[in-house]
Parts: sequence; structure tokens; C-alpha cells
Amino acid sequence: MAKPMNTNTNMQVMDDTPEIPSRRRFFSTAGKIGAFSALGGFSAATSQQAFAQGQYDFPKPDNLLPGAQLDSRFPVSFTEPVTEGLRLVVAFFTALNQRDVVAMADTLHFPFAIYEDIEPLIYQTRADFISNPPPSLNATGSGYTKIARDSYDLLEGVNVHLYCPVGGVFSLAYTRYNAQGFKLFDCDGVYSVTNNDGRWAIQLISTIWHEAGYEDNEYPDAEMADRIGGQGYLSAFGYRDEALLNDRSTGRGSYEPELPVGTRRASVGFGYGPRDRSQNARDNDPMQGWRTSGVTTRLSVSEVTADTGTGSFSTRLDEFVALAGGTVGEYDYTRLRPDRPLVIHATHDKAHVLNGYWRFTADGTLISETRGMSIRIWKAGNWGDAGGLGQVTHHDRSNSPDKPA
Repeated sequence: MAKPMNTNTNMQVMDDTPEIPSRRRFFSTAGKIGAFSALGGFSAATSQQAFAQGQYDFPKPDNLLPGAQLDSRFPVSFTEPVTEGLRLVVAFFTALNQRDVVAMADTLHFPFAIYEDIEPLIYQTRADFISNPPPSLNATGSGYTKIARDSYDLLEGVNVHLYCPVGGVFSLAYTRYNAQGFKLFDCDGVYSVTNNDGRWAIQLISTIWHEAGYEDNEYPDAEMADRIGGQGYLSAFGYRDEALLNDRSTGRGSYEPELPVGTRRASVGFGYGPRDRSQNARDNDPMQGWRTSGVTTRLSVSEVTADTGTGSFSTRLDEFVALAGGTVGEYDYTRLRPDRPLVIHATHDKAHVLNGYWRFTADGTLISETRGMSIRIWKAGNWGDAGGLGQVTHHDRSNSPDKPA
């Protein structure tokens, strides 16, 4: 068994949920469109100077508009992250294809987490991984393994799902055959790739295995549970129901039962939550939170306790509403992403979900699109959130000069 992670370490804990409070002081006078010049903030020249002086890890793009967040239209968001992410996912598969555990370890950050079943295995060190790899990757010749002797893997596909200056999320599909050429499994995996202190590597993996004959099974309960929980939570923002959003016992509007006590969860965050992204954009300082220098890990590991899901949360809904419209217009409501299905891979007890949301003004004008990827598990009779792989602002229309006045 992999060694459990000590959750009392000083590793960074990232939370990319929509309600994360801002680290910065909220300027109530900046709630109106067009107030950015009154706020002052950072000019493009000031931002470039700060980058040159080493205060920021990434320069502000020249065409990023005042009051807007960095989104996926800018090369800093995709050029290196997608290039490095695809390289690493293919390198990982190549090492697996060659049954080379050491080469697999070379593609990973440590600590590292992998969901092979419904709870993560945590590896603190490279040596730990090499000596005792997870069963589906165990080509050492000793110990418990899911790799049949002389079996081989064929690559079926690689996809890009989200990206930002410090990371990205990718999926990889491959098929495993026995020595006689008969299919054993299809594998659908999701991979969170991050830049930690200048090094690109894989921080978290989740795999879903389909035995031959089960490849096309559908799991509509996973899709439905995610839609009901997600839209219930997001609707509370549109209805301005702060009491519901503050109540952890109702899942803050999702009404989703908490996973059983003792359940471990692992997540990767990119270190820059949506409230901070919105606030820093309002301050015309959008690059402040994109950091790699000094980041030792982006993995957080937790365990469900008797107190998980109890008590209250401070949503600070008025602040959220004032920030959420950016420079497009007044925020009114939020909807889940329109993708069908949201669950891209599933089995009877685990699902990989394209989470995220679109924000709108009252007349249906799109404000922004946020994207994320999460893992859900079925345990003790319910589907529950088991962790995330990252979240980004994919499209911020505050960057569009022809947006409505």
C-alpha cells in the first residue's frame, strides 16, 4: 500500500470553488462598469515593469483589457502549458507502454496522487513510487499488479480540456491487451499537469477501467447527480440566497450528502481562485496570482471527518455580485456548462466530470465561462465530490472590445 500523506505539512492547499473569499480589500465603489480609471490600479507599463523586477512570474499581455481576467485567448495561457502537458502525458504513456516504472516516475511531481479506485493513493517521494507503484502501473515483477504478463497497451487518444499559465488538464485513453492479442481493458484517464517552481510534471491522475464487454455501459445516475447538485448550488447565487449558500449542512445548495467519515480526497488547484481572479481584474492587476516561483506542490489531501459539512461559510454574496459581471454588465445568474454530457468517463462507482459554469446578465448576455475538471465517487449509497484537477476562466468577455455597453 502507498504511504498516506501527512496532511499537516506546509503544502499549499488550493480551493477553486466559486465562493473563495478574496485576499484583497473589496472596493465597493468599483462595482459600476467604467469605474476602473477611477481606481487607478496597474497600467500595462507598470505591469511590465513589475515583471521585469521579478515581482510577477508572467508579464501582462499588451492586449489584455482593463478590468478583464486573463483567459484562454492569450498565448501565455496555452502555448507552454499545452505543449508541456501533451509532452508529459505522451511521455507517461510511453513509459507505461514500455513497462518502465522509473521513466513513469520521471514524469511526476511528488507528492503525487492517483485515483485507481474511489480513493487516492498518495506517494510522498519518487523512491516510494518506484518501489511500490500503484497496481495498474506496477511493472516491477513483484507485488500486487493489474498488468498481465506480456500484456501491451495501445494509445487510443489524447485530449486537452483546460489550461492556464501554471497548468492544464488532459485526458488519455488506451487499451490493454493480453499476450495473445485479446482485449483486457479500456482505460480512460484524466491528468493534472502543473508547473511547480519551474518544473512541469503530472501532479494527479485518475483512471477508470472498463473490462472487455463493459466499454459502452452508461451510468446516467452519475450525470444526473452531478447536474442536480451543481445547478442547485449555482442557482442560489442567482436567487441571492446567501443563507443557503452559507449553510454547509445542505451542501450550500446542492443538498448532496457528505461522503462517509474517513473518506480521503485529493485535489489539485492552480493557486488562483475565481474570487481572487475577479478582484485582481477589478484592480487591473490580473497577473498577480499566476505564480510558479517557490511553489513546491499544488496537491492537497484531506479526509472527511464528523465535522466536514457542518457549520457555516461566509459567502460574502454582495461582494461576489459586484465582481462577477466584470466590465460586461450587471451579474444576474449562473448556469452549468452546456456540454452534454458533463460526465466524460464513468463506471459504476467513479466519474470524471467537466465542471464549471457560465455567468449571465439579466437579459441573457454571456459574461464569462469558467471550466474545471473533477472526480466523483459512489460510496455508501450516494455520489459525492472526491476532488478536483484544476479550474480556469476560459472566456472572459471583459476582454472583448465589442461587448455591449
